This record gives sequence, structure tokens and C-alpha cells, in this order.
Amino acid sequence: MSPETFAAIVADAALSPNVHNIQPTGWRRIDDATVAAIQAPGRTLPVGDPTGRDVAASHGAAVEGFVLAASLRGLGMTLGAAADGEVARLTVTGEAAADPLALFLTRRRTYRGAFTADSAPAALDALSKTAPDLTVLRDRADIDHVARLNDRASLGGFRHAGFRAELLAWMRLSPRDPRWAVDGLNARAMQMSGLEAAAAGVVLRPGVFKVLDRLGLAGALTGEAAVVRSSAAVALFHRPADEAPFETGRRWHRVWLEMTRQGLSAAPMTVLADDETAAQALADRFGRPAGARVVTVFRIGVAPDGALPPPARRAVADLIV
Repeated sequence: MSPETFAAIVADAALSPNVHNIQPTGWRRIDDATVAAIQAPGRTLPVGDPTGRDVAASHGAAVEGFVLAASLRGLGMTLGAAADGEVARLTVTGEAAADPLALFLTRRRTYRGAFTADSAPAALDALSKTAPDLTVLRDRADIDHVARLNDRASLGGFRHAGFRAELLAWMRLSPRDPRWAVDGLNARAMQMSGLEAAAAGVVLRPGVFKVLDRLGLAGALTGEAAVVRSSAAVALFHRPADEAPFETGRRWHRVWLEMTRQGLSAAPMTVLADDETAAQALADRFGRPAGARVVTVFRIGVAPDGALPPPARRAVADLIV
């Protein structure tokens, strides 16, 4: 693997999904046949992800992205034992055919806006067949139930001042922000107008949110129920409870790419897995596979033409160390 090929693969792998778009994975080329994924300094979420599970899943998604991108260039990769200071080590093992999902690596986006009225039955049927770890719910009452659960769990999370501060630090609320197109959650990706973005910057300040919450207004500001209800479906993503988060992240990426393959867009509602009350409510209503946990819940549908935002990503030179 030449330095030029390595850089091209890293550029594609950088488009992998990751928590809050903090992009925690860096890359090191060790020799022509060996590369390592490493933890990028300062790219963690100590409050929102205290155990590091979401960051580990993000690393897994990035490594899966690297393997997929390598397959597009005819390279087969295997994972080996990571050395100290590495998240994972990958080795070129020979030639390989392109993975069928690799073509969709650069097309996948998180879409947080309202979906079209297209119920996409054929696409959802295909998704259900190819992703058995998804429980795809299309009944409008079920979608409404998930929408209300998501709003309650989200409001509970926003009531933690530390969480609000950490989230705000990763939000890019103005195109004038020098990191608008680099990392974090920019207003365009969050489907916010300029006015909504400015308001969010005020609402999330210390003290302001607490006052609004006391007045009963905070829920209206954090809620997403209307957007969730526009979904063609919501899908519960279950994985074995004892699976390493890194491996969960690899599968999470592939499931999302399968949605893209079917012409669908999605956004995760991970708070439904993080909030124990919400996760139990999901299990009570929809069941849970034996020995599994819900990792996230996707809202899924068809995005309007031209609505998918461009990705905000770090420069390849910043990703390679």
C-alpha cells in the first residue's frame, strides 16, 4: 500500500459514522502492508460517554470503513493484535474483490430533517431481510410511541448541565465558526435555520435552560417528535449484550450502509439506548432478542432531493500521524 493509496483510503474511511462527529480515529502507516488506527487526542466525550463505549464503536465503524475502502482498491485487509497505543492494527493480506457495500461509503449521510411522504415499502422489506439485527417498525402508532419516548429521554439528558456544556462545545452554530466544515455538529447538519441556531446557542447557556425548564418550555425546544413521526419506519438495532463495542461499531456501519444501498436515509436516536427507562420501555413494547441489548434506534425514510448535507470532516493530513 503506497502512501498515496493509504491517504485515499483514509479519506474514504473518514466518512464513517461516529458519535457527535467528533472523529476520534487517527491513522498511522507502519509499512507497505500494515496500518494502525489510533485514538486522536482530545476527541472523547467524558460526560456523554463516560465509559468510552460510543467512542470505541466509532473506532469500529472507522476501521470497517477502512476495510471497505481498501476493498474498492483491490486490497484485502485483516485485523491483528494491536500494539500499545493502538486501537487496531490492519494488515494487507492480498487481493480482494470490492465489498458490495463499499460503493455506498461516500454516499451515506446522517439526515436529521423531515422525510418525504414516501413509505418506501420495497426498500424497507429489503432492509429487513438483509439486516436481521434490525427490528423495523412501520406502524404509525409504534412510530408515535418511539417519538414520545425519544422526546422524554432527550429532555432528561439536556437537564444535565455537564451534558449541555459538552454538546455545545461540539456544536458549530454559525458558518463563521472555523470548524464549521471540519468536525462536530454544524447547524446545517442539524437542520437548523440561522435563527434556530442562534437561539440554541442562547438556550444551552448555563442558567438559561434551567429557567426555561422550570417554565415548562424546554421540552418544546429539545423535542424531535414531529421529525420522527415523518419517518417511514423506525428501527431498533440490537446486538449481543456482551459484544465488544468496537465490533458493534463495525456492524453499525454496515447496517447503515445497507440503508443507503436501499435508497434510504437515517438518523440515530441513541438516547433511547442510553436512557435505561427508555430502553426498558422499548423492550416492554417490542421485545428484545435473548442476550441482546438495544444499541440505538434509527429513524428511517426518504430524504427530499438535495437535502443531504455535505459532510464536515477533518483534513486527511490531520488524520494521519
